[in-house]
Amino acid sequence: MSSRAFLRTHPCRCAFTLIELLVVIAIIAILAGMLLPSLAKARAKANQTYCLNNQRQIGIATSMYASDYSSRFPLVRNWGRAWAGDHALRPDNVWLPEILELYLVRNSNKPTNYTSKTVRMPQASIFTCPSGIKVKDPAASMTKDFLRDNDHVTYIWNHIYLKKDGGYEERRPVSGRKDNDVASPSRAVLVWEIPYWTWNKSAHEDKQNLIFADCHAAAERRQKDEFDWWAFHSRRGWEDSDLTGKTFKQ
Repeated sequence: MSSRAFLRTHPCRCAFTLIELLVVIAIIAILAGMLLPSLAKARAKANQTYCLNNQRQIGIATSMYASDYSSRFPLVRNWGRAWAGDHALRPDNVWLPEILELYLVRNSNKPTNYTSKTVRMPQASIFTCPSGIKVKDPAASMTKDFLRDNDHVTYIWNHIYLKKDGGYEERRPVSGRKDNDVASPSRAVLVWEIPYWTWNKSAHEDKQNLIFADCHAAAERRQKDEFDWWAFHSRRGWEDSDLTGKTFKQ
């Protein structure tokens, strides 16, 4: 019998049975379930590295600004555009991105319409952390409008910190201060990121990327007993009396 005649009388089975298909789908689902957490973890780590690189560049630009302006930190209007005129130290609408534009790039995520009900998702950029624009903190007013009102900038300038006994240290703001007028430059924070309220709802889980007064950037672990990172850390390192006290884990 020829091979063609054999195939005509004994046709091959070229299709999967339903059971075989279900087995293949189940195996794929199991493999996906094993791989997705690893992929998510790798993406989160990549976002943290991206964010930290942003802050390093901002730190370098801040140092360059100081060398051009009588060794002073940038004279920023306040913490960010979302704070409008609160504790403003200058009349014009100039915040950190505008001041550092000559040393970095223009903030490409700055909205052209602040009243539109449609808020587009901004792209990751030097002023926008890819995790910071996605993480939501249900315990605080971290909304899309807040991000839009802050020009989609996820990094906050430590404009004025708290007094030791409460209230704002208005007589010694960070904005415009001499860069050598810092008790501990490696501990005093210039820039932190949002969200910064609940300890485990930060852009990078329980860690916070920071820029310090010596213009270096590093990650710091949040503490479980604190709500509102700024209230706990805005003052530390700026004054002589703050050189001792609570230890902060790196």
